Amino acid sequence: MKKSIPIILLLILYSSVATAENSLEIKFTELSINSPAGSMSPHLSTSKSNITILNWLEPHDKGYRIKFVELDSSWGQKLTVYDSDNMFINWADFPSVINFNENEYAAHWLEKNGDYPYAYDAFISVSKNKGKTWSPPIMAHNDNTQTEHGFLSFYEHRNKLGYIYLDGRKMENEITDDISNSGMSLRSGVINRDLKLEKNQNIDGLVCECCHTDVTETDQGPIAVYRNRSKDEKRDIHITMFRDGEWSKSKPVYIDDWEIYGCPVNGPAIIGHDENITVAWFTGANERSSIKVAQSTDYGLNFHEPIQIGINETAGHIDMTADENMNIWLLWQKTKDNGHIELVLTKIEKRTNKLSHMVIEKTGKTPRFSFPQITHNNGMIILAYTTVINDSRETRSSNMKTSIKSLSFNANLY
Repeated sequence: MKKSIPIILLLILYSSVATAENSLEIKFTELSINSPAGSMSPHLSTSKSNITILNWLEPHDKGYRIKFVELDSSWGQKLTVYDSDNMFINWADFPSVINFNENEYAAHWLEKNGDYPYAYDAFISVSKNKGKTWSPPIMAHNDNTQTEHGFLSFYEHRNKLGYIYLDGRKMENEITDDISNSGMSLRSGVINRDLKLEKNQNIDGLVCECCHTDVTETDQGPIAVYRNRSKDEKRDIHITMFRDGEWSKSKPVYIDDWEIYGCPVNGPAIIGHDENITVAWFTGANERSSIKVAQSTDYGLNFHEPIQIGINETAGHIDMTADENMNIWLLWQKTKDNGHIELVLTKIEKRTNKLSHMVIEKTGKTPRFSFPQITHNNGMIILAYTTVINDSRETRSSNMKTSIKSLSFNANLY
């Protein structure tokens, strides 16, 4: 949902080699949310109605709660979506809260459903009063398997709430020579006005197991991206379009031919308006890490050659938005010595492809497992990310030293 901002992206003929690169010097405004120690996993969204929401996870004595705030001139009152001691808490797969259909909110989260460490269900709840109260949880899928269900991305289409997600129902099957019989699949669902699961489509029967999905909305319908998995273990980014009530057969955005025997936990990002679509993703093809950014001017049917960023110095974990002046803003993780990470903001300038970079958080402050977030609202760029308190290094399994940080700046000044 955060990708569906009303912008007009300019045709940019990307080349595989970037042009000039400069330093950014941005003056940020800190947007305080006073998240307690142990808070993690922020998610940002901006809706068609131009409502920006930030949600995150806060720990308590017995588990976690999902908190969220809405942006005015600053973050507003903190509200709670859900509180549980049975939520599945994972550094890569985390809850989201979005605005849709003008006045309604939706949230999703993950709940454990068995003894297997990665057995969990995805649930959705809807609020019709701006998050003050929420509907009973709705299971996002129609199987009863104790397998993985997650990496959900919402979209709004014709006043209905839709979503795509990764579904592991086939992973309980006996492993055979045909990995598609026991692999992860990409599926979709729709929640109708009666808050019932209306439809569940199998979009792709074999996909990467734990990479994020993403969706943007256009005048011809939603467009989604995800990391595919071929039977010979090529894991490139694919795109699918929602047309005439069905998701189309997917095709690659670009053929990296990245052969990897395991999930890289690095999903793509997509933004766009009408026919102008931009996709960014991480790849480690040919033993060379990089972020690629490619653009289409025909609703994702064809893409220009991608520009590359952070060659041999990125861990990926990207998010992306665009401003009203048609510049692309990319948030990503840069690798440093000894496995340290820096959080970097990159601007890709319209027409020229000029790259400008700025380090937002230096080594020691950015957890390697952090998935930073970025969005755009009325000329402002808003960022949110997990940061480490008191310069202490943090691990995935012990997160009581983390908190949520949020910044903003006027994109028209840069």
